[in-house]
This record gives sequence, C-alpha cells and structure tokens, in this order.
Amino acid sequence: MAKYNVPVKVKKRLETLGKLISAARRVRGFTQAQLAERAGTSRPTINHLESGKPNVIWSTVMTVCWLLDLPTDPDLMDPIRRAELLAEAGDIERARGLKELDDDF
Repeated sequence: MAKYNVPVKVKKRLETLGKLISAARRVRGFTQAQLAERAGTSRPTINHLESGKPNVIWSTVMTVCWLLDLPTDPDLMDPIRRAELLAEAGDIERARGLKELDDDF
C-alpha cells in the first residue's frame, strides 16, 4: 500500500491554521494545556495542531477553532483581523522573552 502524501496546498493551509490557532491561544492567555482541557484533548494534540500536522482529528480542529472564534479555513478569515492577531501574538511572544536584568554586582 502506498503512503499518502498530503498535497502541498493542504499542508500550507494546515500550517497557516496552526499559526492562527497558536496566536489566538496566546492572545487569550491560554497555555496549550489549558486549551487542551477546554477542548477535551491532550496538550500534545494541541501542539500537533499548532504545528500544522495533518493527523489531528477533525472534530478536535473544529472544537479548537470554535473555542478561539476562528474559521476552520484560514482563507476565510478577514485578512486585516488575521494580520492583527498574528501581530498581537508576536508582541506577546517577544514580551515573554524579555527578562529583567539583575545589575546588582
């Protein structure tokens, strides 16, 4: 039996949807574990979903998108809202990377 390869266009959509899910989750202040609990799944499944892996159960994808108020097809999302969401999530990620320096020697 031949191995099924996901078409490139589908793979790119899955990756885009994963980025949007990750961004929406971070903007709402959820950890992967918290979102997983709300969606009735596991943290590794949320990680796979955010990574764009094609093996996540469709009902989980739909549930997570519903919880985060996202369309299941990233092409249906308003481009302005999409850009704002990704920018806001990027700002949150950069802020988390900043650490207070201890200058007491």
